[in-house]
Amino acid sequence: MYQTFNQGHYCAKCGSGQIRRNDSKNGQPKYQCTACRYQGLFVPAAVRTAAQYAQVDALPVKRNSQRSIARATGVARMTIAKRVKKAAAPSPTLLRLRSKKAPRKRWEALELDEIWTFMGRKKRKGWVWLVVERASRRIVGRILGSRGEAPLRRLWAALPQRYRRHCWYFTDLWKACAKGLPRWQHRPGPKGEGQTSIVEALNCSLRQRSGVLVRKSCSFSKSLAMHTARIKFIIDKHNLPPKIDHRPFLLP
Repeated sequence: MYQTFNQGHYCAKCGSGQIRRNDSKNGQPKYQCTACRYQGLFVPAAVRTAAQYAQVDALPVKRNSQRSIARATGVARMTIAKRVKKAAAPSPTLLRLRSKKAPRKRWEALELDEIWTFMGRKKRKGWVWLVVERASRRIVGRILGSRGEAPLRRLWAALPQRYRRHCWYFTDLWKACAKGLPRWQHRPGPKGEGQTSIVEALNCSLRQRSGVLVRKSCSFSKSLAMHTARIKFIIDKHNLPPKIDHRPFLLP
C-alpha cells in the first residue's frame, strides 16, 4: 500500500496536496495524486534542465573548473564547454559611456596592464593585456599573446576609435608599453604612484573569479580557443551593469 508523501509539494494538474510516491523513472521519483489520479515526475525534465543550466552559467565566475561544475550539476563536461563558448561569442561594440552633451575633446584616462597565464602546462606562457576605463572601471579592450609589443599593437588597432583619440594611457615602466603605444598619449609611471591601481585590482578580481588565471591551479585550459572563451566569459560578466533592486524596503 502506498503512503501519502507531501512535504510542501502539490499536484501539477489540480493543485491538491494529496500525493503519494508511485515508482520512479530514470532515477527520478514519480508521484500520483489521489484526488485526480494524475501521475508524473516531481520535477519536470524541462524545469530540472533549466535549473541545471542556470547553475552552469553561474559557477564559471566562482573559480570552478569544468569537471567540478560537471560533478556539482550533473551536466556533461562537453555541454558545459559548449555553453561557455556560446556565451563568449563575439559581442557587439561597446556602448558609449559618455553622454551626448559631453564635449568630445575631453581627455579620458585609461589604464593598461597584463596578467600572466598558461595553457596546458606552465611552459606555454601567455599574457592577457587589459585596457580599463578609469571612470567606469570597465574593461574596454583585451588580447591574449606574448609580453612583447606585437600583441600590444594589435590591441591598439582593435580598440574603438573613440578610445584611440583624446585618451591618456597610464601604464607601468614595462618597455613594451613605450614601443606599442603612441608617445604623446602614453603616461608611464612606477606602480608605487597608484596610476595603475584600478587595473591591478581588476587583475586580482579576475584571478579570484576564474580558475584558468590562477598560478597554482588544476582548472587550467588545454586549448587556446577554450582559454580565450573562459576569459571573455568572465570579462563580459564583469562589464555587465549592476542589478538594482527596486523592491520597497520594509521595516520589521
